[in-house]
Amino acid sequence: MEVSRLDELRQAIDQIDHDIISLLARRFQLTEEVGMYKAANHLAAQDLSREAQQFDKIKKLASSHDLNPETAASIYRCLMDVVISRHKEIEQVYALNNRD
Repeated sequence: MEVSRLDELRQAIDQIDHDIISLLARRFQLTEEVGMYKAANHLAAQDLSREAQQFDKIKKLASSHDLNPETAASIYRCLMDVVISRHKEIEQVYALNNRD
């Protein structure tokens, strides 16, 4: 049976999805460590200055790869919201476990 062009494209997308998930897993491992560091050092879960810098960087990077910068920013807004929520959870658990 001949593989159609559609099948080839879908296989390529599936491989990219695999790569994205692998990278996201690594990214979230690192942000988990950031959350623990922030909690241990009494830093806010959300850093608006850092976010602004990240969004500028992401938009420039997206443009350099012919990706709509607003699309990239929207995707990263979702990622950052998940991370911030998780950092708040870590902060609460840390506070409960380290009461005097």
